Amino acid sequence: MDTVGVEPFDILDLDGGQSYLQARANCHACSCKANCSKWLAANSEGEPQSFCPNAELFKAAKS
Repeated sequence: MDTVGVEPFDILDLDGGQSYLQARANCHACSCKANCSKWLAANSEGEPQSFCPNAELFKAAKS
């Protein structure tokens, strides 16, 4: 979340924390962890990546 410019509280405020819990579950169950780790290691900031199951949520939280 930090790398894509989303504050956890922005996600928590969306719907009483349900989206935050879903985002955590998505991350833990993600099949793109290797891609994500590489991208995070190479970027200190950026836009949500298309391979991320939480990308749309992060984009919504930023707007």
